[in-house]
Amino acid sequence: MKYQVNNTTLHIVDEGKHSPTLLFLHFWGGSSRTWTEVAGLLSDRYRTIRYDHRGWGESDKPDNGYDIKTLASDALALIAQLNLDSFVLVGHSMGGKVAQYVAARQPKGLRKLILVAPSPATPTIFPQEALNNMMNAYTTEAGINKTIDQVFQAGNINSTIRIRTIEDMKKHSKASRISWPNIALSEDASEGLSNINVPTLIIAGEKDVVDTPARLEHEVKDRIPGSSMVTIPQVGHLMMLQAPEPVAAFIDSFAKQ
Repeated sequence: MKYQVNNTTLHIVDEGKHSPTLLFLHFWGGSSRTWTEVAGLLSDRYRTIRYDHRGWGESDKPDNGYDIKTLASDALALIAQLNLDSFVLVGHSMGGKVAQYVAARQPKGLRKLILVAPSPATPTIFPQEALNNMMNAYTTEAGINKTIDQVFQAGNINSTIRIRTIEDMKKHSKASRISWPNIALSEDASEGLSNINVPTLIIAGEKDVVDTPARLEHEVKDRIPGSSMVTIPQVGHLMMLQAPEPVAAFIDSFAKQ
């Protein structure tokens, strides 16, 4: 299914029909398929919507628009087009940073916010060598596999999901690949975090070395009023692929509280 927002065509997957709607945002390198297993465990009880950010998957790949404000504008425009009047926003990593920016705008219909290993809204500053490595990580299959195993600590995903994830990491443009480390990662998107007025859950991975539980506690939980945090043992940054059942269980429990 295709939707036109901000002069960009986005590919979305819309399943289930029960309220509230769960709207999923994926990570840098992911797609709507990143959430396939988790959404599949929930779509009998919720409407689940997942989409490919601009520059990824089956969505358009323009030369610009990969800053947090524009990615959030895409999400807000899609929410408006879909007439979502009661929804839970679920964001992972880059999608988590976008989700925080969206929630800080207090969109009508937002009921809860769930952040899965989110990149903090505050700037993340890496040495230039590390940024260069990130910008080139998805240019070869060897680099992708190394990223999955060593950076994302997700070497235990099954072979079918691994093949799909590698395909997703290849489905990008140069602009979408380099803009996260070059632009959006270091952006300060924290203005308004203290205004988030919906229940917020942060889900951390015990083995995550990208956004560690300690960092999420300090940089995310402490900045969002009334937020709570849980940690899933023995998983890294791609927990929705490594352990979809506990991720879905936490989402389900929090959404229906």
